[in-house]
Amino acid sequence: MTDGTGGQRLPVKPAFGSPCNGCGYCCAEEPCAIARENIPDHPEEGPCLALEHEGGRFVCGMIRRPGHYMRLPNDWADGHLGGLFAQALGAGRGCDAGDPGPCPSLQTDA
Repeated sequence: MTDGTGGQRLPVKPAFGSPCNGCGYCCAEEPCAIARENIPDHPEEGPCLALEHEGGRFVCGMIRRPGHYMRLPNDWADGHLGGLFAQALGAGRGCDAGDPGPCPSLQTDA
């Protein structure tokens, strides 16, 4: 599979404000400003190019290993940049992705 999950069952998105469970919904919906500004040639829409899958959950590559995505010559700044990006993104503060609405294909005009 191209998403890196190998077909694993993924966590269901938690309610807004609940602890993050690594479902990846927020980053799959759209890239954050940090990714768009710091990853060369990152598209404005679509899933984030830094969305990584590990141990049955998704993680932010811009927090985990930003130098890789920023195409830096080595990883010496990963710890510092990752910490700054984690703080700016609010990592650890709970789910900040809005809850998805009903599936459009199931809506009726009744």
